[in-house]
Amino acid sequence: MAGWDDLSAGQKAAVFHQDGPAAVYAGPGSGKTRVVTLRTARMAQAGARLLVTTFTSDATQEMLHRIQSMLSKDAIQHVRVTTLHAYCLQFLKIHGRHFSLLTDDFQRKNLAESAQAGELDGGVLGFLSNLSYQKNLGVTAEKYKHDGSSEDMDFMRCWRTYEKEKARKGLLEFDDLILEAADLLEKNEEIRKAAAAQHTHIIVDECQDMNFPQYRVVFALGRDHKNVMLVGDLDQSLYGFRGADTQTFKRFAAQPKVAVFELQENYRCSKQILRFADSLIRQDADRRAISFLPTRHEGEEVTWGRYTDPDIEACAVGEGILWLNKAGMRWRDIAVLYRTNAQAEAIERNFAALEIPFTIREDGDFYARREVQGMLAYLNFFAPPSEAAAKLQPAIDPRMADYATNFALLPDEWLLALLNVPNRKIPKHVGSQLKHHAEVRGRRIWDILPEFHADDMKTHRALREVMNDLQSINTKIPGAKHAGDAIQIVRHVTDFDGWLRRDAGDDRDNDRLQNVQRMQSAASHYKTIREYLDAVQKVRDEAARRKTERQKKRRELDEVCLSTGHSAKGLEWKCVFAIGWSEEILPHHRAEDISEERRIAYVIATRAKDILRISSLETWNDAITSPSRFLTGMQLTPPPADAGASSIASAAEPETPGELGGLFMPD
Repeated sequence: MAGWDDLSAGQKAAVFHQDGPAAVYAGPGSGKTRVVTLRTARMAQAGARLLVTTFTSDATQEMLHRIQSMLSKDAIQHVRVTTLHAYCLQFLKIHGRHFSLLTDDFQRKNLAESAQAGELDGGVLGFLSNLSYQKNLGVTAEKYKHDGSSEDMDFMRCWRTYEKEKARKGLLEFDDLILEAADLLEKNEEIRKAAAAQHTHIIVDECQDMNFPQYRVVFALGRDHKNVMLVGDLDQSLYGFRGADTQTFKRFAAQPKVAVFELQENYRCSKQILRFADSLIRQDADRRAISFLPTRHEGEEVTWGRYTDPDIEACAVGEGILWLNKAGMRWRDIAVLYRTNAQAEAIERNFAALEIPFTIREDGDFYARREVQGMLAYLNFFAPPSEAAAKLQPAIDPRMADYATNFALLPDEWLLALLNVPNRKIPKHVGSQLKHHAEVRGRRIWDILPEFHADDMKTHRALREVMNDLQSINTKIPGAKHAGDAIQIVRHVTDFDGWLRRDAGDDRDNDRLQNVQRMQSAASHYKTIREYLDAVQKVRDEAARRKTERQKKRRELDEVCLSTGHSAKGLEWKCVFAIGWSEEILPHHRAEDISEERRIAYVIATRAKDILRISSLETWNDAITSPSRFLTGMQLTPPPADAGASSIASAAEPETPGELGGLFMPD
């Protein structure tokens, strides 16, 4: 097997570890995937039966591909590479659990609605998010203890009703797979021993992102042979909001029988970038210190700039990227990384104008988000048409004079799109009824809306609310000084913000209201709604082009990558522009764990191989903001003195029954 000679001392020690529990502390760019694959291949060749778990399906496929390239067809049969969720799904099916996996978000929301979760603070999405968080901590509906408040008792009541309905329909969610498997392994010793006997060794990759129920499964499977190796970088633990548990890894590594290995060498970053990242993460007093050993050249200094607002920042970043590309760097060797998806809006819009090709790691783009699409429906409804569309539009019906401005054509498609923005619980079939009612009369939907009678009074009142809101907006729009004012009018008249607060819930940034505020700030740069919509359309056209290119799969796309820090984990680029390092953004204004925010900054910084350029904002969503506290004391242009602030304590760790699931209990 080739490649053994160039292993570092730490890598070689981990690869050649034979039996017994082991913990591998792996720094960024330290070659931990290589260690996992080489150890797996070496032991499989020797006849060991290995279970290797990864955190995502993509990582599973990559790991399996690497291992297959090293082993014969016979030896590869001794290796199982999987995510824990996939393992638990098959495990439960094998042991007679009959269920369907609940993967449809619409069905989940309907179940939550039937459990009256819509009446809770945060609405249905808030309920589902909290429910998932509790399960990731290992809490079930039966074990949940309310805090005595009426709100928490209502949450518990809804949760139990929700679970009863799931059980009646024979449904399990992804979070349930782990809990159900852990319970079965811990309660049925015969089943546990049979499952554990299938593998002689277990290797767990990316364990810094695991929650405690997942550790329960691993420790139950490894209890007999104790050949469990945990591999992870605690400095890259970013999923506390999903219940990620780093304390279990630390307690595991502290056991006297555990062999501990450190992968200190960094093969990715230049010395300048590594020094900056090391200084950044050392601000976390609770971390286990690990010394980084650079292996690459000194490199360029890490730079820092401060810009007036996101548009100025986006222009500066765009100009820097154009210069790098002209100097010979490929687009795909460059990334723009940020804390929250709302920051992508200015980058997308300005890159489209500068004709910089880009791709986005997340599904869709800023303008595909539900709250942004809803606001765009209102803007399109009241905006004058584009020149091409205007030629196809009929004259305004005189009967609309009391409602329409002298420029609005009130197109039907946008009226239908905004019926439930905010959510007025108008049934989906009502849109078809309105369209049919208008078509048979040869009129627009807006014309017939006053005379249309819905099937029930609740829907009838909701449609009257739509009509009244649109009339109110229509009288105020002519006074708007720019497109941003138009958005503010819509927000005020429809209680758009109240809807988002009631219906909040997003695992990535949990701040949909901030996206609308970013949209309003950006729109204020455009005199008219039409000018803003044309700029947005240019971005959407570019997104459609990128999608078509991917579908063709004719070549590796040469595009700048836009990504959040969360989605950038495990990736690297020659040059990284780290934008928006300002208070309220990074750290996020709703963050409960400042140490985790610092780790997000650390992950972003260590994605860069040769060039790292950091920027801060003077204003964010029309509010003044100071440079991020994480820049204080760095070898950069000194940020203002008010950048510091006290950190927020993280949540208490969960209690652990036994010592690590019985893994280290006496035989």
